[in-house]
Formats: sequence, structure tokens, C-alpha cells
Amino acid sequence: MICKCLLTGVHSALLLLTCLGGIAISLPAESPVFSTSSVNDLAIKNNQKIAKSITVKILSQEFLGTGIIINKQVNKQNQIYTIITNNHVLMAVDKPGYQIQTPDGKIYPAKIPQAVKFGKNDLGILQFTSNQNYQVTKIGNPLTLTVGEQLFANGFSNEDTINETSPEKMPEKRIFTQGYLTLILDKPLEGGYQIGYTNDIYKGMSGGPLLNMQGELVGINGVHKNPLWEVTELYADGSEPCQPIQDIIPRNSWAIPITTVEKIAPQLVKIPASNSGKKPLAAGELNNSTILQMREKAESVKKCILPKKYQQKMKK
Repeated sequence: MICKCLLTGVHSALLLLTCLGGIAISLPAESPVFSTSSVNDLAIKNNQKIAKSITVKILSQEFLGTGIIINKQVNKQNQIYTIITNNHVLMAVDKPGYQIQTPDGKIYPAKIPQAVKFGKNDLGILQFTSNQNYQVTKIGNPLTLTVGEQLFANGFSNEDTINETSPEKMPEKRIFTQGYLTLILDKPLEGGYQIGYTNDIYKGMSGGPLLNMQGELVGINGVHKNPLWEVTELYADGSEPCQPIQDIIPRNSWAIPITTVEKIAPQLVKIPASNSGKKPLAAGELNNSTILQMREKAESVKKCILPKKYQQKMKK
């Protein structure tokens, strides 16, 4: 089941991490920090700026998770903003009542509109009203993504924010991570998860944006890699993925493509026609050989071809 690796887990230190396939950066709101090792430093900084402007905290009696501003409607002198997040974030509330904390630190009461139902997809929306002008995310097309392409994830986390001398929690940290697309499944897993990538995702980042190199929203974060225990994953239709896909699922973080939101609620998001044929930018700091290997592996996995080492073990 998807719940085994949803972002509601154990506390762990949030440090500047460098690992194969991703860079995680803890970003206090008042003093952002950027990776200086990437040749795409400018793109990283630009995406970090975009991510900060469209990402909100979802609160109740306590911090619940992350959300994305995806729509704005003018209502007299006020504006009605719609936030997309994960359903499991909204279900984590103990008592009724939601709040949204916007990038400028203001907190607004929020409610779940009844007009949109996402079925078994791990998606949910909140709406709040404000006379302030907030940035609405630019929508991208995940169908144009290619394996090896650079991706950026953003969100808030309260991991490792327990003060040892006080039971009170310290403010949640904004986390911005860099990674690469590894696989887009032909059909979604339970919860609607379909985009696999190397970015580190932490507790609290559920519902946050997955951005392409152009700073466009292509997916909603919700499942982190390397879960604490293994459970057989199923597709949304109840069928079981083949072994190579089963093997790769826990090694990646997973997002729900924004196209799923468009199909269910086209009044909220629309993928521009100009994006339908857009060619993705070069894949960051990966060399051509690495990208080629990643793409070959992805194709083999999607065709359910077992790696040679695994085949040899099966023969024994």
C-alpha cells in the first residue's frame, strides 16, 4: 500500500545533504541557501524562487503538510485561492478546521470545497479568501518529461525540530531538493502516483510541488523513497506490477502528475497547448553516458525485463 511511505514518519536530521542523484537543501524562509556545486546554479536559484512563491503550509491545530497555489478567482474585492495537496495531508487533522499560511507569513482560514472529488487519487484541495495578491503556479506538461531530466521538489518539514530542552516544536523548515526523473509508469500506482524521481522528500513535504527546469508544475509530491518496510505495491486498477517495477518503486520518490488534476478538475488547471510539444532542457549536471544508462534502464523496467544479475540468481 502507498501508506507505507507517505510523508508522515520518523524524525531525522535535516542537513545539507549530497547524495547520488539528489541534493537536499534546508531553507529557512528568511535566509535561503543554494547549492553551489551545480553547473545549473542559475536555474536552481530561479526554481527555488518560484517554488517559494507558490508553496504554502497547511495547518490545523498543528502543522499538517504542504500545498500549492494552483488557481485564483476574483470575487468582488477579494480573491479566492485554491490549494492542491495530498488527501492524506488533509486526513491527518485531529479536529475540524484548516488554515493556510502563505509565503508572506499570513494565516487564513481554509475549507474543503464540495464540488471536486478526486476518488481514490491521493489528492485534495482547500480554498481561502484574501485581498492580497499571491503567485499562482505555472502549469507544465509531465508528458514532455524525459528520463534524466532535472526536477525540483519543494515543501516544508518539521523533522528534527523538536527542542531537546522544551517539548515545543520549532518553526518548520522550507526544503528545496534537486534530482532527476527516473521513470514515468504507463499506468498509475494506488493513489495515482506515476512519476518516479531521485529527489529526497521528507516528512511534511507531502502536497508540495514537483517542478521541471522551466519552473512549471508537473507533479504533486507524496511518497518518499527508501520506506522503512517493504509491502507489495499495486496499480490503481488492483493489478500487481512486474518484479522489475516492484524493485524500482522503493528506490524512488513518487508524485502524482498534474495531468490527473486537469482530467478531474479542468476548471482548476489547464496545461497550455504550447507545452504539448515543448522539448525539455538539458539534464543538468548528468553527462550523456549517465543519461543514456538511465533511459536504457527505464525502458527495460517498463518492459519488465529483469537485470542479468537477477536472471542469474533465478537460474541458480
